[in-house]
Amino acid sequence: MAVYSNDGKEVPGLEENSGFDMEEYINRRMLEISSLEDRVLYREIVGDVLLKLYHYNQKSYERLEGRIQGEVRPEQGSYAVYLTMTDREHYDATDEFMYPMAEEDVRKTEVSYQDIREALAEKRKLRLYSVFLATSASNVYRILHENREFHGTIRTKNREYKGTFTVGRNEKYLNMVKELYYIFAVNYQPWITVCEAYLTKILDVYLCSAESLPEKDDIEEIRVDFEEYSESARNGMIPLWNLKKIHEKTSTYPEPGIDKINYEHQIFSHRLNADCEYLVMNTDVEITNIRRMKGDLLISCPADRPCDWSLYQVNKCKDRRRYLYPVLSNCFKESFSGSITEMYRRSIKTKAEMARLIESFPYGEYVHFMGMEIGEELPKGWESSNYNMDGFIQDEIRIGHSKLVLTLFFAPVDRENYLNEDIMSFLVTQVQKLFPEYMCVGSMVRGFGEV
Repeated sequence: MAVYSNDGKEVPGLEENSGFDMEEYINRRMLEISSLEDRVLYREIVGDVLLKLYHYNQKSYERLEGRIQGEVRPEQGSYAVYLTMTDREHYDATDEFMYPMAEEDVRKTEVSYQDIREALAEKRKLRLYSVFLATSASNVYRILHENREFHGTIRTKNREYKGTFTVGRNEKYLNMVKELYYIFAVNYQPWITVCEAYLTKILDVYLCSAESLPEKDDIEEIRVDFEEYSESARNGMIPLWNLKKIHEKTSTYPEPGIDKINYEHQIFSHRLNADCEYLVMNTDVEITNIRRMKGDLLISCPADRPCDWSLYQVNKCKDRRRYLYPVLSNCFKESFSGSITEMYRRSIKTKAEMARLIESFPYGEYVHFMGMEIGEELPKGWESSNYNMDGFIQDEIRIGHSKLVLTLFFAPVDRENYLNEDIMSFLVTQVQKLFPEYMCVGSMVRGFGEV
């Protein structure tokens, strides 16, 4: 489409989608001026002033465009959280993908003999160690809510002493996920539920009572009989995730921002991994902006001096390294079509749309979505097999007084898989975020493919 000037003449070089040369356009218009004096005046006013202004604006727009493109948020998969388990003997310190959630887990710690004697004398429970129970969520729920006591022995160099033991939920790793939620908020990243199936199966073992111990002796082993759960109990287990904690300092003196309030702290790219994203862990700092520019990490905050920054390096899943336990994540399947952001913006109104949401996660080898039902009664036994993986979030806007229940039915692919109910809980948690007006629960039906 042609473009015309105010006098009705077609402006050359201004066709749509074509390059426009401002200098050439000025020269063409100048040649249309017959008076030599007017032509000189035109060159001085338009050529020297307007042309410089044009070039200045053009460079400013180019800088603005580059900055906006540099601040474009990466895809959601860049911040996916992966979790798995390993035992201390098989932990690979050279692994560049998965790291221990707690660095101290790689070192074996033992309770001292003196601590045990003091706890028994004061008649208080003493935490001994953590155990991983590779059993269903229902079994873990029953163990915790029945307040069961287990029998065991404390073996020393001289003899064995009988004792009673109990278990409780290990909150250390669950609190790390809770802290991660607030870190995501500080970094202006949308939260996606972490699949914490393994973490809910880590229990702390406590000593309740034991036979009288001598004043001096060395403990060689503490063994607890978990009875019907003995085959599921795993000692010395380490939860791994793809978040590596690092510490960096502002690489250069902070530059004042345009608002004259905040300062931009820069961490040079050579100190970071170009293939990884980073989350600032300093939740006590008033951060106003975080962006990546040419590999550098730029953090805006009111601090006018270089700061020490704690960061989570979010590693991406590149190679298919084999682990002792399946790797669970909150990442969507690679084959999932369409933007997940647009999916969350629109409402789900049909069973097919609900199935598409659930099937967007790579857990088809555990459970299959079979249907849903809205009613007023909760399915039998739902408390033991369901738990909200975002239960720590307290600032959500929810109706709360509704009595309607949205029950999602799932069929297990392998009934013996101890992760089935945990995967169901993860998927139900995703649905709960979309339907705050209902209480969403999951229910297991007959196994997939069974008649």
